[in-house]
Amino acid sequence: MTADGPHRLDVAMGQRIRERRRALGMSQGDLARALGITFQQVQKYERGANRVSASMLVKIAAALDTTVAALIGEDGAEPLDPHVYAIIGMGALSVSVIGGPLTMTFIALETTGDFWLTTAVLVAVIVSAQVTREAFGYSFATWRFHLRGETIRSAADVGWIRDLTVRRMMRADLRTVPAHTTLSRFRMVYPLGSTREVVAVDEDKNYAGIVQVADAHAAELDEGKAVRDILRHVDTMLTPAMTVKEAVAAFDKAEAEALAVVQSPDNRRVVGLLTEAYALRRYSEQLELRRRDLVGE
Repeated sequence: MTADGPHRLDVAMGQRIRERRRALGMSQGDLARALGITFQQVQKYERGANRVSASMLVKIAAALDTTVAALIGEDGAEPLDPHVYAIIGMGALSVSVIGGPLTMTFIALETTGDFWLTTAVLVAVIVSAQVTREAFGYSFATWRFHLRGETIRSAADVGWIRDLTVRRMMRADLRTVPAHTTLSRFRMVYPLGSTREVVAVDEDKNYAGIVQVADAHAAELDEGKAVRDILRHVDTMLTPAMTVKEAVAAFDKAEAEALAVVQSPDNRRVVGLLTEAYALRRYSEQLELRRRDLVGE
């Protein structure tokens, strides 16, 4: 203390001691007991009425779980609250596991209302997302789905991809022909350009195969032959419960442009027809729809 009153540096240090004490929820009595002095002495330190010695400053810093530099103002700011580290860490971890960096950033902003903290969270989630993408391709959770055989691109795929089944995509108004029909009769009923494929059925109305109209009109074929001799994909079928992923895999394996849909592997009664081009188009449309819903377009 000077002749004109407390020195401004002592007042500033006392103010930092008081702010740190209050931030920790300590009373002047709690701090006094930790230092082995009276609470009146703590009051004088906080007002700047008494100058804090070097040894006492070290004790105060230890009692307040801070640094001497923070109390004298040399580091420019108080140490970050542990809750700040927790918010930044949880945001980065969440983005690594489930993705959504902007979502996590806005949650931090809505929760704290602190723009500077939100900026720190934004930086952390961007770094976390980039590192995770480099290591796993997408988020950690999406990578785990890939290991289980789920070829999803993002969280937007998880729910709807199982709902997009063959039943929802197939055409029920398919054209059928008995497998014993002669080529001459088939050519009369289905001339070139009328359709691309016709589903052949046996005497019990069960699936027998697919007739490509172009194949049936090949000039080298005897008109007296039956269509069963030129059938394709006899043992490859789809079922209504298959997902679009399973259907596309069946198209790739059979190298087919269209496949018949039967009731079940044991019941080969034909219920529809699905083309690969239509399945892929529906998948792309649904993916784009979910993307727009996600970004609010």
